[in-house]
Amino acid sequence: MKKLIRYYWPVIGLVFVILVVGYYIGMGPGKIVKKKRTLNQMLPHYALELKDVRYTNDNPNKDIKWELEAKKVRFSKDRSLITFFNFHLIVHSKDKKDFDLIGKKGEYRRNENMLYLKGNLKAIYGNDYTLYTDSLVFNEKTGQGKSEDPVEIKGSFFDIDGIGMYLDIKKKRIKVLSDVKSVIRKSY
Repeated sequence: MKKLIRYYWPVIGLVFVILVVGYYIGMGPGKIVKKKRTLNQMLPHYALELKDVRYTNDNPNKDIKWELEAKKVRFSKDRSLITFFNFHLIVHSKDKKDFDLIGKKGEYRRNENMLYLKGNLKAIYGNDYTLYTDSLVFNEKTGQGKSEDPVEIKGSFFDIDGIGMYLDIKKKRIKVLSDVKSVIRKSY
């Protein structure tokens, strides 16, 4: 038996290698085949993408004007939808203090005059108040916004936590809708 193995070992090794290679050739195409992608799948769903952008909307016919700085901005093919990422938004309202907003992602729908913002939002009104929430829907025409997420508002003499919020920057009003907890600090 030893003599037989010693004499035929190259043939046995070659047969083993052929079997292994044959196995991988036979089983390989099922695992390697890639799905064919259509041209529509390969093209982006947006018309234009810009990086490190500063965009200003200063229509003289509107009371509210805004500036946007973002790491990345995408415009839809019909230019009606603008999506921006890692942004800093500054809203200027006539005869009011500026409203700064920082967040992860936002969409501006031109036809609706609506801003949809989300992702660790931090809003600063003047230097007086800071607001934290995860999402905000803002109507550019009316100057009103709302959120259904947890909200935290910090001021010079108070802290307010709750769920949901209504905001009107024209009237300088913020209303926390439910589960409100407030702390008022004494001023000297």
